[in-house]
Amino acid sequence: MKKKTKQPKVVSVNPQFDRIKRRVLKKFPNAKTTMTPDGRYKVSNGYGGYIGDEVYLPSQPTIMDAWYWANECLKTIQNINRTHPDKSIMDFDERKFNRVSSRNFRKNKKVKLDNN
Repeated sequence: MKKKTKQPKVVSVNPQFDRIKRRVLKKFPNAKTTMTPDGRYKVSNGYGGYIGDEVYLPSQPTIMDAWYWANECLKTIQNINRTHPDKSIMDFDERKFNRVSSRNFRKNKKVKLDNN
């Protein structure tokens, strides 16, 4: 079982910002806001990269926007990884198919017995 790490307490005036920042920190505990040379903001992932580089997310004018779009990028990437056909594993598909088939077989068998 995966050990849960305690998230750092985030304190600000805006509760929506706290919620968004907590979501990003759950995925990247070392994430921090950094300022680019042109005075805009990006959220670093804590490992030398930036959140949203995979989807070409530009730097944002405010810190709130940077965290908001980092959160949106994480949600989008998670959705793509979950639904992309190349991400499926054949063993998982077979196990799922067998489970559903056996469930349908039991259900159909019960229906036939009830009709007789």
